Amino acid sequence: MCGDGSFGQLGTGDNHSRNFPFEVAYFTAKHIEKLALGMRHSLVLLKDNSVYGFGSARRGQVGKCASRNGKSYNVPRLIDGFSDFKIVNIYANGDHSAALDEYGHLYIWGRALIGQHDNDHPCVVLPSLSISQVALGWHHALVLSAGELFTIGVYRHQKCDLPVPRNVVGQQSNTSGANSSHDSSSSLSATKKIPCIDGERVVQIASGTEHSAFVTDKGTVFTWGWGEHGQLGLGDTSDQVVPQRVNIAVSSGPRGVYCGSGFTIAVDLD
Repeated sequence: MCGDGSFGQLGTGDNHSRNFPFEVAYFTAKHIEKLALGMRHSLVLLKDNSVYGFGSARRGQVGKCASRNGKSYNVPRLIDGFSDFKIVNIYANGDHSAALDEYGHLYIWGRALIGQHDNDHPCVVLPSLSISQVALGWHHALVLSAGELFTIGVYRHQKCDLPVPRNVVGQQSNTSGANSSHDSSSSLSATKKIPCIDGERVVQIASGTEHSAFVTDKGTVFTWGWGEHGQLGLGDTSDQVVPQRVNIAVSSGPRGVYCGSGFTIAVDLD
């Protein structure tokens, strides 16, 4: 790993920054399946299903810690709560983290996206959905289930003024040790379903820090959220509270969209 290490997010046992790649000794001879990098923390999923976090822990984004007073970890530490089911993907952005299991259940921890408090335990959200894709922003998340798109949280510049679905956040029976309870009123108020766009199904999603994008089965790209740097691709720098169609040529094959902090890339995948 390389770059800024001031919060221990390089996992090298110190808080030094490095401008050349440096091997993380803890993972030598271990089989890494997935990596995810947040603003000041890192996550690693191993083949044995263990999830590790390191870096800033102030918001609980690397799991439970003894103190929140500026605490950070510069060596990988195991995140509890995933021993009874297989994790297939991990996600990080801003000061929060997420994991998706083989049954399509989503677990989120760290800075609060729903409710009023940060959480250092992985918590099940949207338990009634079988989720296939997840994209995290700084203060929001997108989740895709059976071609339907849901947002959790808010954008710093704008709140998405979209209808709130019923019965998508609540309690789920869970024996894994991961916390599945939430305050239902605050959860519902922060969870919104993106309406169907002209009968097209969403097939891929992406989030930047404070903007989002998706691609439909027709190859159409939509963007919304923060637009200050032109990252929405709409010909201006305005924020958008609902998805807007981006005027690019129709693709004859699959298309992908990817978001950075203040920029967006769309690519034809054939």
